[in-house]
Amino acid sequence: MQKTIKATALKAYLKRNNILPSSLAMRCHISENYMSNILNAKRTNPRLPILVRMAAELDLPLHTVQELLRTSYDSLIPEKVLLESVAENHLLAYLQQILDASELNDFSMLSHLQKVISSDIPDSTHLKRYYLYWYDAYNLTSQNKFELAIQLFLEASKFVPKHEIEKRFKGKVLLGLGAAYTARGKYQQGLKAFRKSLFLWSDGYQAARVYMNLGTVYRRLTKYKLSVSAYEKAYEFGTVAIKLYSIVGLIQVALDNEDYKTARKWVIRGFRQAKTLESPRGKCDLYCNIAEYYSAIGKLNLSKGFYQRAIQVAIISGDFRTKQWAELELAKLFLRQGKEIEFETLMQTLELELSGTEDVLLVARHLNIMGKKYFEQSEYTLVISITRKAYILLKSLSPSISTELQESCRLLSEVYSALKEPKAAEFYRNEIKRHKLK
Repeated sequence: MQKTIKATALKAYLKRNNILPSSLAMRCHISENYMSNILNAKRTNPRLPILVRMAAELDLPLHTVQELLRTSYDSLIPEKVLLESVAENHLLAYLQQILDASELNDFSMLSHLQKVISSDIPDSTHLKRYYLYWYDAYNLTSQNKFELAIQLFLEASKFVPKHEIEKRFKGKVLLGLGAAYTARGKYQQGLKAFRKSLFLWSDGYQAARVYMNLGTVYRRLTKYKLSVSAYEKAYEFGTVAIKLYSIVGLIQVALDNEDYKTARKWVIRGFRQAKTLESPRGKCDLYCNIAEYYSAIGKLNLSKGFYQRAIQVAIISGDFRTKQWAELELAKLFLRQGKEIEFETLMQTLELELSGTEDVLLVARHLNIMGKKYFEQSEYTLVISITRKAYILLKSLSPSISTELQESCRLLSEVYSALKEPKAAEFYRNEIKRHKLK
């Protein structure tokens, strides 16, 4: 026969922690009498929503509260249960700090917290292994190792969030997954991850980052109205840095559509805003797009100056990927200006840096620029050889057109037209039409 419990271990827990049952009852929106019945085992099956509220108010996992209610007042509360509760509470507190630090790109704090969690939080604690998967994936993306990062992000997302902070963390994991997919040119998978992220957490700065990434993916898929809408939401919710990145995206959309009046409006706003910021975040991308704007309207010296400024900012801030992107665009400008030596020097350096990288878009852009150089020199065999590498690489990764794939198709169409091979030229023109999303 099961022994009747006269009072629960939860009552002892409240007494030990100087928590008044009446105060807890008020916070849980139940009567003191109902709380007394729960604590004294007169209500053996409390409603689940009440237990959830109690767990949240006590900052304990739900299963711990349930265990305390099953344990008698005079019994020793299982040490393992309490240790797990304490460890889980600590990890949830660390998660809050981690999410805040990642919003600020505070890498030293992230590294410190990773060491603390690895050493101080037991391996049995819920979420620890998912956090460690996320941290490793996060670091891999900064090294352009996107395929392995994708696998780790997927592992990190395999938990069901119980608390609000866990929802936000899973949203962060899916944001990283979407960004890694995007870097590999896997836009549809990226969109799916971003949408799931917003479903879990659609407020504040983290949501602004998701919207910013959505704007970029939609732009690369030439869905310009959706892109503008996403960038505008990022601007609405974002920090000053995210607002600057959003302006960068809006400049790029205008340039893609050859709407130089709108581009100029955002260039002026972005440049004014950048001057008020001490942090370098977003400035490199902004200067790249300002340079592209000046290049598009024929002011090449101004364009060169802003590309060089972008490279300097990227070096100072350690943004290696954006530095390479700016250098590719500067090389393209050198080609346009007929500066052969400067072009060759920069492209050779980039070829070494990009060797073995998983950053498909950068590699393809490098190949397209080399193809353009040989096209201008009428070395058509080399154009086909180099540009088809970019085409095949991009076609294998993305089912839809990207600006890089569009450039490859356009260049191949032009070279086959020059070679008087109309069928091949028509094939690549049709490739653009076939995959382009309106």
